Amino acid sequence: MKNPALLALSLAPAFLPAAAFAGAPYVAMGSSYAAGPNIGQSADTPPNRCARSASNAAHIFAQKAGLELKDVSCSGATTAHILGPWNDLPAQVDALDADTRLVTVTIGGNDLGYMTAIGKLRCPALGEAERARYFPNGCTPFAPLTQEAKAKLAADMDRMIATIHQRSPKARVLIVQYFSLMPATGNCPATGLSDDDVAQIRPIAATLSAITEASVRPYRAFARTVALDRASADHGICGAAPWSNGGNPDLAKKDGVNYHPNQAGMAAAAALIEAAWKAR
Repeated sequence: MKNPALLALSLAPAFLPAAAFAGAPYVAMGSSYAAGPNIGQSADTPPNRCARSASNAAHIFAQKAGLELKDVSCSGATTAHILGPWNDLPAQVDALDADTRLVTVTIGGNDLGYMTAIGKLRCPALGEAERARYFPNGCTPFAPLTQEAKAKLAADMDRMIATIHQRSPKARVLIVQYFSLMPATGNCPATGLSDDDVAQIRPIAATLSAITEASVRPYRAFARTVALDRASADHGICGAAPWSNGGNPDLAKKDGVNYHPNQAGMAAAAALIEAAWKAR
C-alpha cells in the first residue's frame, strides 16, 4: 500500500516552469542504458567500471538545460544498487538531497536479466573462440521470467520511487523507459539471434515497460515515465535509423556496445527528457 503522506504532497514545487530551475541540481541514476558505455569519451577521469559517457542522455540534456548534473548511473546496476551500496559504490540515492530538482532513472533491465537472456540465447550460435571468451563456463539454458521476478521488480520500483521522493521532495522524477531493441515482428541479421530467440526476448522488454509504467502511476503527483520504449520502436536494431546497436558493433567507433544505445539514441533520449522536463 502506498504511503498516503507521499501522495498528499503538493504538485507545485515539482511542476513550476522548467526555466525557473536554471542551474538547479539534477541527479541521473540507473543502469548501462542510462550510463552509455563506450559512447565517445568517458564522463569520469580516470574511466571506471560504471562506464558513464560524457555524451549520454543526461549529459546532453543537462548541458542544454543549464542544470547542475550529478550522474551516478552505472553499468550493471539493479534497483538494489539504486537503494543500497554496491561493493565500493554508495547507493545511487545517496546522491539526492533536499535541493535536487530533477531525477531521471532508467532501471530494471538487469533485475529481469534482460541482457543475460540475450546472451543465453545467443551463446549456442557463437564460434568456439567467442564462446570461450564470453562464456568461459559454457552456455546456460534460457528460462522465461518467473512471477516472483516480476513481483520483486514491481515492489522494488515502488520502494525506489518512494525513497527518491522522501529524499528529494521538490524534485520532478522522470523514469525513462528502456530503448526498444527487437522489431515488433520479424527479424534481421543484425540481432544475431534466430526468429525463435527474438520471439522469446520480446516478452521481457514488454514486461519491463509494463512494470515501469505501473510503478509510476500511483506517484503521478511528482513522477512521470518518459516513453522511450515507444519512441524507439521504429529505431531498434533492425530499423533504418537504429538508436541501438546489434550483436556485433564496431567497438572501435566508440558508438556504444552490443545491444545498447548508440549516440543517436542518446540524443533522442535527451530530447524526450527535455520535453518531459518542460511539460507542466
